[in-house]
Amino acid sequence: MWLAGLFVFGGWMVSLCLHEFGHAVVAYFGGDTSVKDKGYLTLNPLNYTDPGLSLLMPMIFLVMGGIALPGGAVYIDHSKLRDRRWDSAVSAAGPFANAVVTVVLAIPFWLDWVTVSPDDWLGQSLAFLIFLQIFAVVINLLPIPPLDGYGILRPWLPQSLQQQFNKLGRYSFWFIFGVLWFVPAASRELFLFIYQIALLLKIPPEAIQLGSVLFTQPATKLALIVGFLGFLWLMKQKGNQTQKASDLHGFNQGNKFIEKQQYDDAIAAYDKAIQLNPNVYQAWYNRGLCLAELHQFKEAITSYQKAIKIKPDFYQAWNSLGNAFYHSHQYTEAITAYDHALQLEPNLADTWYNRACCRALQGYVDLAIDSLKQAIEINPNLRKQAKTDADLESIRNSWRFPEIVPH
Repeated sequence: MWLAGLFVFGGWMVSLCLHEFGHAVVAYFGGDTSVKDKGYLTLNPLNYTDPGLSLLMPMIFLVMGGIALPGGAVYIDHSKLRDRRWDSAVSAAGPFANAVVTVVLAIPFWLDWVTVSPDDWLGQSLAFLIFLQIFAVVINLLPIPPLDGYGILRPWLPQSLQQQFNKLGRYSFWFIFGVLWFVPAASRELFLFIYQIALLLKIPPEAIQLGSVLFTQPATKLALIVGFLGFLWLMKQKGNQTQKASDLHGFNQGNKFIEKQQYDDAIAAYDKAIQLNPNVYQAWYNRGLCLAELHQFKEAITSYQKAIKIKPDFYQAWNSLGNAFYHSHQYTEAITAYDHALQLEPNLADTWYNRACCRALQGYVDLAIDSLKQAIEINPNLRKQAKTDADLESIRNSWRFPEIVPH
């Protein structure tokens, strides 16, 4: 049972790496070469995982009900992809990788290398792991954000519709789990569909059932928890450098200088902290804030990008990067950065507002108004600012403007 738990956990982690590697390698050939610098082409699970999304949630689902919800985390710069076909292909690459893993795992059954018997823990575990892989492919292909099925369709949807769907992304995993856990008819039909696919692959249903029974044993779950804690320890070791930011003298000193608005001194202090430990993303970010206060936006952009490279899900850095591009009159780049921030945190009113300003300055009236509408829905107080903001001058003559900003 211990071996079964560790085998399933290890197999699932390998498949997670291959899933995320699939996304990354297609993105690399599609134009986003930044995935190489982020370490996504190394097959190192530490580079693919978000502790909550990649580990905690999938482990809870596995231990509670043997449900393999996907949870990898690679961050693709979609603005660098050549076209919408590549964008869709990046999303499709993940489930395709799981499908390939499924076929490879099925080969031992095709060649009679494993037997189906109550004493054969390896055959049972392998069959159950195949079941989990099929489950992951099917779930991933659902057209629900942020799953890959939605990612395949997203590039072909209107931007306004994308924005609405993106807001739902943070709740979809819990929605799927809730339906499978509390709606027996839905889970039954899904499992029957997966069993039919397994039969097509010549995986004996009794092997999957025996593997499922073995998986639900307390000793197996204990092995899973041990494996999870071991991997979490590795994640902690990797993150120790960034977690030590508050202990760095230069970092604390820089924060004190910021409070006094002594930005040059703060930058010097952050530079010392970065020399000691270049992986402190917060030091790079705060350094960028200081440079932006000094109107040194080009250097600020570089600092924000350093912070984002270390912590790609740092939405504040994406937002500040957008602001730096905005003040540098690089509106396309600003919009791309704002979009990243909004994917991570959709309810940023000021980000939507600044995005509207960029669109207005580019001459895209309807797109500007769409973004402005989003901003005002989140923070109605922005109406007053929109009435006089010079950056929005080009959209005030639109018939749509008075609808969201009444005179």
